[in-house]
Amino acid sequence: MGKADAQLLGRDLTAQASLLASGAVSCVELVGQQLAAIDASQAAINSYLHVDARAALAAAAEADARRRAGKARALEGLPVAVKDNIDVAGMATTAGMQTRRGAAPALADSPAVAGLRRAGAVIVGKLNMHEAAMGADNDNPFYGACHNPHRPGFTPGGSSGGSGAAVAAGLCAAALGTDTMGSVRIPASYCGVVGLKPSWGAVSTRGTVALCRRLDHVGPLARSARDLRLLLPAMAGYDPDCAQSRGIAFAPPREGPLRIGVVDFGDAAGIDADVQAAFDEGLHLLSALGHRLQPLPAPAFASGCARRAGLLLCEAELLVEHAGDWAGDRSRFSPLLAKLMGWAEGRSAAELAAASQLVDRAQVQLQQWLARCDVLAMPTAPQRAFAFGTPVPASQADLTAYANMSGHPALSLPLPVAAGELPVGMQLVAGIGEEYTLIALAEALQQAMAWQPAIPAACAAWWPR
Repeated sequence: MGKADAQLLGRDLTAQASLLASGAVSCVELVGQQLAAIDASQAAINSYLHVDARAALAAAAEADARRRAGKARALEGLPVAVKDNIDVAGMATTAGMQTRRGAAPALADSPAVAGLRRAGAVIVGKLNMHEAAMGADNDNPFYGACHNPHRPGFTPGGSSGGSGAAVAAGLCAAALGTDTMGSVRIPASYCGVVGLKPSWGAVSTRGTVALCRRLDHVGPLARSARDLRLLLPAMAGYDPDCAQSRGIAFAPPREGPLRIGVVDFGDAAGIDADVQAAFDEGLHLLSALGHRLQPLPAPAFASGCARRAGLLLCEAELLVEHAGDWAGDRSRFSPLLAKLMGWAEGRSAAELAAASQLVDRAQVQLQQWLARCDVLAMPTAPQRAFAFGTPVPASQADLTAYANMSGHPALSLPLPVAAGELPVGMQLVAGIGEEYTLIALAEALQQAMAWQPAIPAACAAWWPR
């Protein structure tokens, strides 16, 4: 397939855009190298389920022509990949499910994909994911496990595991994922990249395979926080054909020192000691930037209770979203997914209503915390990535689920860790429509860390030379 330059593909989207604008590299060259890296990585990482090399190169050639004509758009010629539960015209949408293998190609792009295309992005292909988006390890029984580029054999997180892995390994400049209780931010944390869950309704979810309409969001993953300034405006906007669209008006970033809320979870959240230590160092950096740490009380109820309530809502909605397949050959669902859906079948209307009320309590809890601060900070996940074949921590989404239940924007960015250690993420949460406050704060943190995106050392074995 050709050679690929790890230094070029390891740069963030903003830096790649500057190289394209200067003529230092062409769109065709960039996309061609991207395709070579994808081809070389598949045996080790397995982040892609489908690649359309011909269409990507054709779009890159068109992007070069627009640049020569002085008509370049914000994302002109930049390679972006899409989680495979989001529609891309001409590509099947499997949602990582055996029931959808061989499905007819989508007839139209989802609004988020269409927006990226209008901004000039080159859509390279579709990414691996946890089956039906119902899980957070991306050990997919039908399409193969997607591996963490920092340590193959370990999870990249999920359900947008392919998105996190592809961005971390330099296999696209940015990626789209979906986030129902943390499925963009958990892979961002485990893979050492930036992931944003926008405000609920800011980005249309039409053209996605739903997990839970109340909790679902579409969000970008990238190698640096500054990349989100290019990605978010291309994706966002009111969609009159989407019941969940709200046309959120984004506020300018807050200026001056911020009150950073820090929740006293104590031992209840089960945060690993090494994750807590990295998080504490991140708080020290925030203080050094002039922000004031604001202690906040522990949640009024166990975080795991809210997560369990959210899972029941997801399980019940899966029965609706996949009703036709569920009524047929259930062996085409993995045993675990079939067990979850079967359990939901036996729940009463009262139990579903009680779960919905508990989700409301989680929403109120986060609103109460944010009433006492400008930005809430917490670890993204209580643990680092773990090895396939080991027990999956039940608590993975305990800290991320709050923002889905409340609809607030939340961003995960990587914290400094020692060489060879697996990544750790810090989660920042702000008021509805305050995405740019989160982005500006994350940018300042990355500058204070002297953050430089790079291809993980573990990828050297497969990188084409």
